[in-house]
Amino acid sequence: MNSFKMSILGVCAIALFACKPVPQVAPVAKLPVSLNAVMATMVNHSADPIWIAAREAPKTEKEWRDLERHAYQLEVSGALLVIPGTGPLDEQWTQRAEWRAFANALSRAGAAAVIAVQNKDQTLINKSGDEIVEICESCHKQFKPDLPTMRLFGELSPHEENDGTAADKK
Repeated sequence: MNSFKMSILGVCAIALFACKPVPQVAPVAKLPVSLNAVMATMVNHSADPIWIAAREAPKTEKEWRDLERHAYQLEVSGALLVIPGTGPLDEQWTQRAEWRAFANALSRAGAAAVIAVQNKDQTLINKSGDEIVEICESCHKQFKPDLPTMRLFGELSPHEENDGTAADKK
């Protein structure tokens, strides 16, 4: 009877172990696009109106709301740039402290631009624009000196008229 009890206890222990939930491993976050796509579609698209507004303030409430939306997009895109995407260098870039510092600085600059736009403060918009330029240029010098947009979409700025030949001049 003793071995029978041991067998029952063994079966119960196995059953309890089998019922124990298996720890889930959190999925590694990965963007469905390359970081270059984030930069070319979100950063360029959002930064250009801020740079333009530094020269010429929006005139209507709609223009101010649009500019605020672009500033928020810039803040968010900086946060996205620390998550690797599908690009060939994305994993390598996001593992580097310098890359993360540039991405975080861009996010902070976007947040500052949001405040500047909400206050319709032309001086702060200009300062935010200058800071964004400095962050972008410094990052490009270190990580993408030869092909800033990697020829994505064939243009540099979605807000400038060009024939696509200026794609790699920034």
